[in-house]
Amino acid sequence: MKRNKDLARKLARALAKKSPKDKESLLAVGEFLSILAVLYRKSTEAKHLFVNPFVPKEKKLEVLRELAKRMGVPDEVLEVFGYILEINAFPMISEIKRLYDHEVERIMRVSKGELLLASEVDDEVVEKIASSIKEILKRDIDIEVSYDPSLIGGFVFKTSGFVIDASVKRQLGKLLTVGGRI
Repeated sequence: MKRNKDLARKLARALAKKSPKDKESLLAVGEFLSILAVLYRKSTEAKHLFVNPFVPKEKKLEVLRELAKRMGVPDEVLEVFGYILEINAFPMISEIKRLYDHEVERIMRVSKGELLLASEVDDEVVEKIASSIKEILKRDIDIEVSYDPSLIGGFVFKTSGFVIDASVKRQLGKLLTVGGRI
């Protein structure tokens, strides 16, 4: 399994390396990977197309090229997708996507993250949390805010690399565990 993860990492890095380094191109490739991952996971026809050894590689590339063109994906990355098809690594497309996002965050020095709050708060509070997290990470962050009432209070911030859990729910769980009740 470690070999598959290493291969997925190499493929993600190859995609990032082949992509032009402007934000628009990097994000277009990420969106393209997202759509391919969803198609592979949810469409038996798409899965059959990309993994069936009897479907010619040229046909597979033609489909990828047409979709990439519609999404504004740079032609340079199609070479990597050709290699992915050649070595039959398409089943790893979700993992490649996850690792590619991590590479893009590194290149752009921006982290995408999800900020979970127990309830709605003022924009000023979100900005204070965001600025503290930026200081910790030493990079810009792109935050998506969502709500989870089960947190009771506080917040949870998640990125692909780590989690900050400053929720009341977690603190209560730690108290109950230390107190020997759980």
